[in-house]
Amino acid sequence: MASPVIIEAALNGDRSRSDHPAIPYEPTEVAAAAQRCAQAGACVVHLHARTAAGAWSADLAWYVETLSQIRAESPGVLISVPSIRPAGVPVSEVVDLLARLSLNPRTRPDLVSVNLGHIVVWEQVPAAADQPRRTVHFPNDYADVVALLVVCLKYGIVPELGVMDLGFISNAVALRDNGVLPGRSWFLLELDSPGYGAGPQVAPATVANYDHLAATLQIHFPDAAWAAHGHGPAGFPILHRALTRGAHIRAGFEDSVQLPDGRLATDNSELVAWTVAAALQTGRTPVTGPTALSIMTARH
Repeated sequence: MASPVIIEAALNGDRSRSDHPAIPYEPTEVAAAAQRCAQAGACVVHLHARTAAGAWSADLAWYVETLSQIRAESPGVLISVPSIRPAGVPVSEVVDLLARLSLNPRTRPDLVSVNLGHIVVWEQVPAAADQPRRTVHFPNDYADVVALLVVCLKYGIVPELGVMDLGFISNAVALRDNGVLPGRSWFLLELDSPGYGAGPQVAPATVANYDHLAATLQIHFPDAAWAAHGHGPAGFPILHRALTRGAHIRAGFEDSVQLPDGRLATDNSELVAWTVAAALQTGRTPVTGPTALSIMTARH
């Protein structure tokens, strides 16, 4: 019998329109992208608020408009929002946003991604011979993660626990031992660097790295379920591996603007359609939002 698979579509992330002109920024653009992805077979959509210029945002009005429109146009699809923030923005800003969104069932997110550690990038600086890289930091102190997990528990939001390297698994164990992780955890295995030397101080997108992270996570969290994804075209073999090993998958412009053959995807939904075809070819059946939620939260 075919086994169920959750397909999550990551619609925009921190991608700019220099990466792809169809990156959605505005609420109507994001909601339309979510609808197309749901029609293509995704049961979860992950989205980031963006300013008109494409910058990071935690604007309440943006989220209210976007989530309300998705609920109206794509009933049944689960909505995931991020907790990542730039250095200098306190975690309280994200906690307050989640609390205010949760006052209305139509705008309460179903999931929130919670990265289980600091993310540091040695970002390349074009035409800067003396200092070719600069350090960019996305903070996630222990207290920050605990605050996010507390607000998730209070409002019934499922945390998507982001694992990007072995140290993140160590942090997950510490959180579990301290009693602040939910009894049944849902993870994202995020191979979020295009390759060695690229700058992000996390595991590069290789099948070998995915296998090691997945095996280690399963040792410490034998009942865990997770979705896998990788950065750019190098991520597609990881999706194949996850499908053949019984895990779930994520795709979309946040992860790659290209298809496996290197061509630019026309839309997020084209990437979702690829994952659906790959799932069916490996004997997996894409599920709906309610079924996905039961997989994420059920105890084995």
